[in-house]
Amino acid sequence: MKVQIVAVPYANDIGKWGYAKGPEFHLEHGLIETLEQHGHTVLAPVYATLPVSERTRDIVTNLGRLNESEADLVRAAFQDPETVVLALQGDCTHAPGVAGGIYSTFGGVGMIWYDAHGDINTMATTQTGLWGGMPFAVTLGWDLHDWREATGQREPIPARAAALFGTSDLDQAEIDAVAREGLMHLDARELNQDSTRRTLGPQRDAAPAWYLHIDMDVAGPEVPGVNTPAPYWPSRENLIESCRAAAVTVPVVAFSIAAVNPNGDPEGRSARLGRDLAVAILEGIKEQRGA
Repeated sequence: MKVQIVAVPYANDIGKWGYAKGPEFHLEHGLIETLEQHGHTVLAPVYATLPVSERTRDIVTNLGRLNESEADLVRAAFQDPETVVLALQGDCTHAPGVAGGIYSTFGGVGMIWYDAHGDINTMATTQTGLWGGMPFAVTLGWDLHDWREATGQREPIPARAAALFGTSDLDQAEIDAVAREGLMHLDARELNQDSTRRTLGPQRDAAPAWYLHIDMDVAGPEVPGVNTPAPYWPSRENLIESCRAAAVTVPVVAFSIAAVNPNGDPEGRSARLGRDLAVAILEGIKEQRGA
């Protein structure tokens, strides 16, 4: 398959340190070489940017502009309908950019969100003020509409086309929102290949194209050094199998790997997991397309 890597070397809207170095960490640890060894054609990575001239004092405006840059790169990649986008993101605040690029290309987008946390808080429900706890809610249209609209995603993702998988640390407001909105949901202990297919299968046609997002803290100790550790997690095998099953079940056109801090991972464990996830997801996409 043809793969376009879109890198977002920022943590929120800040470059240079910590999670912002995660995308390059994956590239330096053999991601491209591994994908090529599995028969994929990997295009030269492209990078989303937030120029100094566009930076403001408002982080939501900055994130909207950074995500807009990312969305532009995603749209450009889809000019070739055979291309799959792999986004390497500093953190989850960059996920709306991929969703926007898919929406404006295909006329709709579905989302599968793998995370120890829900990231479906709003300004009214957040207990921490953490921007990374909101981007899934942004794509669902629950708050901060200017952030979403900056990416080209004019309409929210409907609940029937959204899934939250691998959780182990939901706020009560997030638990309430999952039940109220009817989001597809699998806790970390429920996550496996069969449960993934049963949960997603009935919603296959809810969106013309799907986006699979992975916050790597979903994997617990397989990803050391994260700021938001999971209290429990799926096995490495079940996580990989679930991601592959998701890509087989619905038409995934893009996926992302986010939230790796190289400073906390001198052995490169998270990069190894990232490579294995990418290989499995691309295998699933290939099977889904009958290629």
